[in-house]
Amino acid sequence: MVRIRPYQLDNLEDTVRLWYRTWHETFSHIKHPHPYSVWKARFRDHLAAHGDIWLTEVENQIVGFVVVI
Repeated sequence: MVRIRPYQLDNLEDTVRLWYRTWHETFSHIKHPHPYSVWKARFRDHLAAHGDIWLTEVENQIVGFVVVI
């Protein structure tokens, strides 16, 4: 079953892990200059602080998200 729900602070690690992993799988030919810690800080300090975030879950696993700023 697919579930769409609002992001919560305790979803930070799983959401950023998904974002980081899928970006690198999609653009495997590009070496991104920023480490995971920078992605996490950007998500927490900019995207989550200024946007509305909705998560998509399948079997209690986050499989997608959208950020609206």
